[in-house]
Amino acid sequence: MKTGTNRHSLDVRSSYDGFVAGLRSLLEQSRRTAARSINAILTVTYWEIGRRTVEFEQRGAFRAKYGANLIRRLSKDLTARFGRGFSAENRAGFPRRTLA
Repeated sequence: MKTGTNRHSLDVRSSYDGFVAGLRSLLEQSRRTAARSINAILTVTYWEIGRRTVEFEQRGAFRAKYGANLIRRLSKDLTARFGRGFSAENRAGFPRRTLA
């Protein structure tokens, strides 16, 4: 009878290990999918920020005269509201990426 109890313990442990492995797989796949979705949304958002910056700066002109003041001010305002990721160096690249 003792052998049957040990076998049952092994079956339960094996079953549980498979259960946990399935949950781990589910969570890892969900996290990868979420990261890809977030990256796609941020790419579109930053492209739109660049497009709007170009539009604002050009004000109907064929070419913009990008002023460092606009980029610095925009960087300061966006960083104050949304945190890091909006440095003047990053912001200066948004319009260029929009035109690419």
